Amino acid sequence: MRIGVDLDDTICRTTEIVHDRIEKYSEAIHMNPLDIMNDEMLKEGFFRIYLEDIYTNVEVKRNVQNVLKRLRNKGNEIYIITARSNSTVPTVKNMFQITDDWLKKNDIEVDAVILSAYGETKADVCKRYEIDIMIDDDPYNYKKITSEGIHCILFDDRERYNLKNDYLTNWLDIEKYIERNR
Repeated sequence: MRIGVDLDDTICRTTEIVHDRIEKYSEAIHMNPLDIMNDEMLKEGFFRIYLEDIYTNVEVKRNVQNVLKRLRNKGNEIYIITARSNSTVPTVKNMFQITDDWLKKNDIEVDAVILSAYGETKADVCKRYEIDIMIDDDPYNYKKITSEGIHCILFDDRERYNLKNDYLTNWLDIEKYIERNR
């Protein structure tokens, strides 16, 4: 089985580290964090300074390494399919290397890393790589991927969504779900 996995807020805690770094940044420049995030120029300045730090130091979510390792050991292929892109912040030119280094540092083995995939692009990547199940935290991606007939699990361990079927909140449940649907 080919399993696609989103990266930020799916296997790592990106929102949490962004909040931490925006607090530090807002204190340093004496501004409200919401004012920074609601102003495109200020937000771009924040990410220009902190994006590489965020992607390098983001924490992996609980059970991710073990679940993905067990899934790979059972013959499944794991594809990281992420919106991360070199063009997001011009000062970050090595997004693939940052991502690959982070995966290795956190002992997460995958078969491929695909950057710059969001919405329709992510659905197209899933079709091109013949992904059987995609795991993503973004409802927009979920809708685009499922509209192409690709099975998608909407994952959120922060319990933001109130959905019924393809909604899971921890990695052990994802593993069981995949095993049941092999």
